[in-house]
Amino acid sequence: MDGFGPRALTPRDGRDWLMQAWQLMWRRPGLFIAVALFAPSGSALLLALPVWEWWLPPLGGWIALIATVFCYGLPLSATITLACGIARATNRQRTPAFKQLFNGTALKALARTSLFLFSLLLQGYLLIYWVQDQLLPVDFAAVDDPMPTPMTTAFGVANTLLGTQLSVLGSVLLVLQALLAVFIIPLQLFRELALAVCWQRSVLAMQLNPWLFPMLGLAGLVLLTLPFFEIFSIPAQILALPLPVYLGVLLYVAWNEVFQGGAEGDDLLELEDQWRASVGGGSVSRQSGAKRNSVNFLKK
Repeated sequence: MDGFGPRALTPRDGRDWLMQAWQLMWRRPGLFIAVALFAPSGSALLLALPVWEWWLPPLGGWIALIATVFCYGLPLSATITLACGIARATNRQRTPAFKQLFNGTALKALARTSLFLFSLLLQGYLLIYWVQDQLLPVDFAAVDDPMPTPMTTAFGVANTLLGTQLSVLGSVLLVLQALLAVFIIPLQLFRELALAVCWQRSVLAMQLNPWLFPMLGLAGLVLLTLPFFEIFSIPAQILALPLPVYLGVLLYVAWNEVFQGGAEGDDLLELEDQWRASVGGGSVSRQSGAKRNSVNFLKK
């Protein structure tokens, strides 16, 4: 079964998603804290690779941009995807959450979805860099300077590792919004449909819920620019730890509400049976079935 969505909801439902995501995280706080530490620790390890000292000084330019997005964007993409998967595993309450993810099928889905999110982020940065390069061409006089500025391995778009992570997270939101791809991540992760089908359904879900555009746009711009204001530098670094995980959980909550009517676990199995009956010749409506059988999303 491919789900009961997309369907149109209201901004009030979106406000409920925010609370549901926090409540879901508090069910397994230790597990989500461990996931939150994955992004900065992964970026620190990638930044420490000696390969950047060999490649970046002579090459720079495009290579420096790709290396920056790789060191910060890849761990961040994996963190968001992993948090999204753990959120569903936690909500289903069948077996321990980590056991539902540590198998071949789940790991392949997590890796494929993380790489897809990273590819979207990288393309967005490359497009912006190309536009900037066209509008502001390189100053060749500065390039011929015999005393070039030494390049350090702690490169990034902000002054600190966590600041850059928060800024990249804002870029993720803006890229997902611009490409109408917000729901592709959970669709790819949980349904494993063809990419074209996932994109089509994500576009339709975004069109049915246009109130998501200002929400994502404002949030993305705030996260993107917050680390560059000195007065907000400390709050920005504090927010950089929980927000990637929170975004992953929020993606799951939104997908579950829009595409499954809030049903999960045993309730979803009942809806699947009704859906199969309707395909076999019955007159059961997927939408009405979802409304009749869905229960409170976070009922214990």
